Amino acid sequence: MYKRFALFSMPPVVITIVLVGSLTLLSFYYEKMLVNSTNERLKQVADVAAMVFRKEVHHEEGAHAHDEEAIPTDDEAFLDALIAEEDGTASAPSIDEDDAHKQDLVNFDELIDQIATTTGSRITLIDQNGAVLGDSTLAELDLLSVDNHAERPEVAAALETGIGRDERYSDSKNADMLYVAVKAYITDHYGVTSPYVIRAALPRTMISHQMHQIWLWVALISFAGIACVIAITLFFNRMMDKQTAREQAGLKAEVKERTRELSLMQQLGSLMSACTTMDSAAKVVHPVADKLLPGCTAGAISLIKSSRNRLDMLTSWGDEWQGADRFEPSECWALLKGHAHCSDDEGLEIRCGHSHDGHDVQVCIPLVAQGETLGILHLSYPDKEHLEANHAMAESMAEQIGLALANMRLREDLRQQAIRDPMTGLFNRRHMMDFLEQQVYQPENQHKPLSLMMIDLDHFKRFNDTFGHDAGDYVLKQVAIELRQAVGKNDLICRYGGEEICIICPGRELDATRELALELVHRIAGQGMQFNGQALGNITLSVGVTTRRDNETSIEKMLKEADDALYEAKEGGRNRAVVNSDNMPPASNITSIDDAKPSGQDAG
Repeated sequence: MYKRFALFSMPPVVITIVLVGSLTLLSFYYEKMLVNSTNERLKQVADVAAMVFRKEVHHEEGAHAHDEEAIPTDDEAFLDALIAEEDGTASAPSIDEDDAHKQDLVNFDELIDQIATTTGSRITLIDQNGAVLGDSTLAELDLLSVDNHAERPEVAAALETGIGRDERYSDSKNADMLYVAVKAYITDHYGVTSPYVIRAALPRTMISHQMHQIWLWVALISFAGIACVIAITLFFNRMMDKQTAREQAGLKAEVKERTRELSLMQQLGSLMSACTTMDSAAKVVHPVADKLLPGCTAGAISLIKSSRNRLDMLTSWGDEWQGADRFEPSECWALLKGHAHCSDDEGLEIRCGHSHDGHDVQVCIPLVAQGETLGILHLSYPDKEHLEANHAMAESMAEQIGLALANMRLREDLRQQAIRDPMTGLFNRRHMMDFLEQQVYQPENQHKPLSLMMIDLDHFKRFNDTFGHDAGDYVLKQVAIELRQAVGKNDLICRYGGEEICIICPGRELDATRELALELVHRIAGQGMQFNGQALGNITLSVGVTTRRDNETSIEKMLKEADDALYEAKEGGRNRAVVNSDNMPPASNITSIDDAKPSGQDAG
């Protein structure tokens, strides 16, 4: 607050100082000019008095003859005429020619008195010795008591150079006086020419009065200027306060909006990071997109398949999306250019092949994460203005969605690597145990049927020794493919270890599981496999089947029963499925594949 006050108070203070200083300098300059003007006026008065004195002495006799007619009736006009004659600028006929007779009649004392009265000055006649011969303010008797003026600076200067000036305090007048003295040579009746000094004096109080008026005006102008400066400063201060308040309000609103957008963006990233499936992530986008992208009428997200040859629409929101649900990467300009593409770019309308024709403006933004394009964010706007207002936010949203999808895909890849066998693609033993725990111990599954098959490839060790491990790996992969094609969608196939495979059948009764086991044995036995052009012979399976009889049956017990049934199948000649004897009467136990075939069909 103090800094701001100082900032706004500095201009008026500086302007006030400059104004007052300028007016003060002008006042001093005007005072000097006034003093010079007064001195010049006094010099003119002294010159006129000297001229009158010379004429008085020269025409003394003629002046007495015309005493009454010589007194002029207009003092100001007569004085101006004398000054004009002295300066040589008179336009009327010269006094020496036309008015000589009139001036000859003028009495010296009366003329001096008139001049002194008219100009307001004091005129003194001083001889070359400094004696005062006459004074416009003193009577003749008072002249005898006047001090000698020979040492007065203006008198000494006038006798020496012809003119003298001085400014000093006068004891007789009790005031500061301005003195101007001029030297005049006057020839008396005897023909003797002597120097005299005519001195004119004027009180400085006249100048002081004028300067007081000037200083009064300076003060008034200064105060008026200061008031104007303060008023202007206050006005601009108020205007700046209002402007600052508006800017602060705008900044607060903008900060609030940006905070809201960042909060929504962070919430979008947090929710999508918590999602475990693409469908759940797609549902998160809908409400956030409506708030982050006002004016967007419709939107959709398409993901690139792992084969990189097609994009499938994952989700859409807003109005019904009119674009294609599936399209090739070559149909999207955004994928071809590697950055966002607008259908109406600088007045040039170029739509993607997967979009529909219409009056709206569409934009496709690639979903990129770690340099890999995962899909496309499609947005539709009613006009270009709404698109430009939200384009930056749409880019940020696409970046956030791309990162979330990439993290989700990475988590899914890591999860699949953790639960699947890398060679066969089947689930591993760890996932099998987790799945069994869910089926056995969760209350909602305890009263549902649960069967289990343990499968082993017959003579697989000898097969590896004969054809090599590469051929053995090939056989395991092919068997895994056949098993995935044969089982139901709810059945879980796991590689238990080595050539052993376990199939968990939730919701499947024992009879249905036994039939599935026989089908698997027959299906694999009928395969004629070849590897690198070499026939591998017949591949057969031995299967042990068991089922959960009650809620007390544990996982370990089921695995042991299935493993015992598998051992029985091995002991019974292999290439067969055997149901654990604890689950059914011996008469109905399948001990060979031939039991499940029509009469006359070979076992293979």
